[in-house]
Amino acid sequence: MTSCPGCGAAVGKEDRFCESCGQSLLVRRTPVGGPVREQAGGSCVACGGPNIDGDGFCADCGRAQPSGRDRMECDLEMVVGISDKGRRRARNEDSMAYGTVLGADAPPTVVAVVCDGVATSDRADSASQLAVDEAVSVLLDAVLENGDPADATRTAVARAIEVVSELADPSVPGTAPSCTFVSAVVTPDKVTVGSVGDSRVYWIAAPGSESDDSLRKLRSESDDDSLRSAAAPSQVLTADDTVAAELIAEGMSEEQANSVPQAHALSKWIGADAGDIEPRVVTFEPNGPGHVLLCSDGLWNYVPDATALAGVMPADGGMPSAVGLTKLALELGGHDNITTVLVPFPPKEGSQP
Repeated sequence: MTSCPGCGAAVGKEDRFCESCGQSLLVRRTPVGGPVREQAGGSCVACGGPNIDGDGFCADCGRAQPSGRDRMECDLEMVVGISDKGRRRARNEDSMAYGTVLGADAPPTVVAVVCDGVATSDRADSASQLAVDEAVSVLLDAVLENGDPADATRTAVARAIEVVSELADPSVPGTAPSCTFVSAVVTPDKVTVGSVGDSRVYWIAAPGSESDDSLRKLRSESDDDSLRSAAAPSQVLTADDTVAAELIAEGMSEEQANSVPQAHALSKWIGADAGDIEPRVVTFEPNGPGHVLLCSDGLWNYVPDATALAGVMPADGGMPSAVGLTKLALELGGHDNITTVLVPFPPKEGSQP
């Protein structure tokens, strides 16, 4: 690195911080506010008129213009991601943020967070964006300080709750900005996952590594026995916080649970009206190559099974795989916002498993 990624000032190969702006040179991350695209030109996409107001509407025909958040993409080599509004929603209320730490005393490490704004809440897009940005900052700081990933994950969730709660208007009850939350801290030997809500983290085993000899060891930080047992190589690393999931955990059949009213309503979320929230935190130790996939339900609702998801994921890795998964969700209907973040395991700059 010869220039600071933050301010562009010249830096030396041995420098750990930029003398101009103070940014750590060991860290790369998505921009605060998201990898939002600049809009090309200033004309209306419907009528071609030049009068676009500050709120993104055409003053001539009234058409809302595409937002830079409608399609966000970012490639940091060790982690890639796409967030797309899908085909049916008016705006993208998902958000993603991630970063890498490479160099000095820290092993190559990736931290990533995906949040899905709750559509029935106010300013859901702001809630998800604030949550991912603040949580990633907490996790990156912990990596630089050699902190415990599980403790850092709980701190990141607490910070996300704090900043999202500050968005709420106490004079308007029942509309508090809210979102789901999933995170992953990926090092060369383990993956630490945190979750609140129904966004998911999957382990996708590399082709050819799914055998009895490559079963993973999954150690839960909670009391959820289902997370402690050995499972198939490609697997879901999170448990949904929904009404149906809680009923299944209490012994109801999956068919019965999914047929109750509000079966897929969230039982936990990030927001001022969420009450006391304790995230699920698990540590997963792969013994072979693969990918860690963080995604919103805009993807997994179409392909919820981990083995099936592994079967449809393009084998190229990196951005081509993220593009392929997003395209699949769009082709299957694109009913919701779609966010896909992929981390190769083990994390290594410039390589895919």
